Amino acid sequence: MDNKTLTPYFRNLPLSEAWTGDFGLISMNGMPPGQLECLKEICENTPASFYDFLTDKDPLFRSIYSEGTFVGQEEQFVFPFITGKKIPEDIKEIVGPIGTQTSKYHQETLLQHVDLVAANLVDAGIDEALAVKLAVLHDVGKKYTSATNAVGGVCYYGHAEISAFIAGHWLREIYDEKSAKEIVAVIYGHMFPFTSWNVSKHWKTGEPVNYRQDFYEGQLLRYCDGDTAFVNHIMLLIDIFSKCDEGVAEMTPAILEKIARGHALICK
Repeated sequence: MDNKTLTPYFRNLPLSEAWTGDFGLISMNGMPPGQLECLKEICENTPASFYDFLTDKDPLFRSIYSEGTFVGQEEQFVFPFITGKKIPEDIKEIVGPIGTQTSKYHQETLLQHVDLVAANLVDAGIDEALAVKLAVLHDVGKKYTSATNAVGGVCYYGHAEISAFIAGHWLREIYDEKSAKEIVAVIYGHMFPFTSWNVSKHWKTGEPVNYRQDFYEGQLLRYCDGDTAFVNHIMLLIDIFSKCDEGVAEMTPAILEKIARGHALICK
């Protein structure tokens, strides 16, 4: 098995293909057969707890990360360097437990982040059941994309596509198609507002762009079979979610209270 994250096999995977969950397509993208079999096993066996899955050290996770040491009862792992980037010599690979998120965007752990997002979504008026599913599933792919970046932080390139791919398999088993597609689309698009939603010029060419409109017309309309009301509903959910997908720069008492409240919602 290849000791690198799953990012290269899912980068730029279209929403419709993430929804169909085609393993053949991922194989064509170069995923090693052993890892592909592990992915199939995960997708075909919906976990009893999505929350616990976030820190489950499954065979696919272990195929990517080298084991480090133990700190108390907690197992540490070595996060590989992100490929395709020149890493300065003074930057060392990050070692930490699964769910480590230390960066300028996240001082909270992955589980704390999920709790926080659940509370934020409910505060924004989202139904509790939907809020919990979105919160817990949107970062499932982080487990398979965590890497050390060029400034010595953790990055998760392509995690939204992987999260959508895996969640689609699970949700089809427990929801009607429209409800499952709604959640998968929000998971897939949850990073767009943060990265490029309102960019007006292409970063390289300087040509005018409208990523929001491109996603609407180029992906969502096809995904929703031309149902514009459903498309607009999903776009609204993505906008709401992006504001609730909060990263923590400082663990204040107010943030800790919100994390505790979100955890109580998830554990109901």
